[in-house]
Amino acid sequence: MTLLLPGFIYFILLLFLAVISAMETAIHMARDLETRLEFAKEGVARKLRRIVANPFVQLHRTLLLSATLNLALAALGLHLVSGPMRHLGWNPWLAASLLFVGTVIIGDVVPKFFAARAPSTVLLGSLRLLDPFRSVLDPITAFADRTTDALLRKIIPQRVKTALPITRDEFETLIEMREEQGLLDSAESAMIREALEIERLTVRDCMVPRVDITLMSAYDKPEKTAATLEQSAGRFVVVYGETPDVVEGVIDTLAWRLAGRPAWANMLRPVAFVPETMPILDALDEHLQESAQPVLIVDEYGGLEGMVSQEEIADWLLYEAAPWQGEDAEIRELSPGRYLLDGGTRIDDVTHELGIALPTEGGLDTIGGLVFYHLGHLPKAGERVHLEEAEIKVRRVVRARVQQVELRLKHSQPTEKETA
Repeated sequence: MTLLLPGFIYFILLLFLAVISAMETAIHMARDLETRLEFAKEGVARKLRRIVANPFVQLHRTLLLSATLNLALAALGLHLVSGPMRHLGWNPWLAASLLFVGTVIIGDVVPKFFAARAPSTVLLGSLRLLDPFRSVLDPITAFADRTTDALLRKIIPQRVKTALPITRDEFETLIEMREEQGLLDSAESAMIREALEIERLTVRDCMVPRVDITLMSAYDKPEKTAATLEQSAGRFVVVYGETPDVVEGVIDTLAWRLAGRPAWANMLRPVAFVPETMPILDALDEHLQESAQPVLIVDEYGGLEGMVSQEEIADWLLYEAAPWQGEDAEIRELSPGRYLLDGGTRIDDVTHELGIALPTEGGLDTIGGLVFYHLGHLPKAGERVHLEEAEIKVRRVVRARVQQVELRLKHSQPTEKETA
């Protein structure tokens, strides 16, 4: 009779340990469940995705229960071997060996084997089991995490150097190795390389150039300033003093309209100035992280070069990731070998998209600048620039700016319809 009650308690704790062991194995396999979720019911899939998204929360609770049960089983097993089983004539060494083998098989090996075969079933069942204990387990696991972190900070010497961050070249080499091993396909590798290129961008790469900025003199009459703000193509208008390089601030035309079109002086806001070589990530971190206000870009002499805001940066990054081929695309294919280009299209983008080499002498950045450079005067509609691999025809010029050109590849043969 003295063996019955502790033996029954031991068996119940052993079954509980079996459930916890199965759950621990299922949590470690949580990442492999994503392919099976497509065939699961909506409610089941939602619960499993919650575990897959952050399996460590459940794992902390499981490890805490597992340690508690193992300690309880060890104490109770010692009592059984040295007490009731010894009084019944059992050899302590034989009794301890049988109890240990039974505990390992029932509480560890069998449940882990079952969890490996059906991880989703084990996870859903264990969630129902652990939910009542969350109010007790969560504070304990949080306290254990804080205690562990404090001990590690005390034990690990401060002079121990942390691992050096991986360099860009090492990361690119790692990408190439993973691609060769078949762990990354070409599309994934290209996506990662595009993300790496962001750190090389400067504010000049995605700014609105000065010729496209709406400028307004602080000395204009009220009627003219109101018309300028009303007809502005962009959201922000730059207000200047004696010259366009003497900027007094910017006005958000959207906020101006929402405020009921008050006097522009009441809506004037100060603006930050950054050099054209400033990395775009630094500009986002220092000036554009929490503000919709733009920053103005100046050259080495302090002259106004352009303007950039969160919207321009987002548009630039999205275009690089998935170029829009609609009506407003910078490069539109008219027919095989013929393309319609915006005058502000960057030469680098043209060479990348069309696979041709265009001259970039003289620090040229855009197609419009290339046309200016080769013609040597203000272009007129219809004028042509002959290059080694292409011919550029000026389509539209607005306010001394090449707004649109047509590019024809020389190696592409025109069709009869195009010739006509």
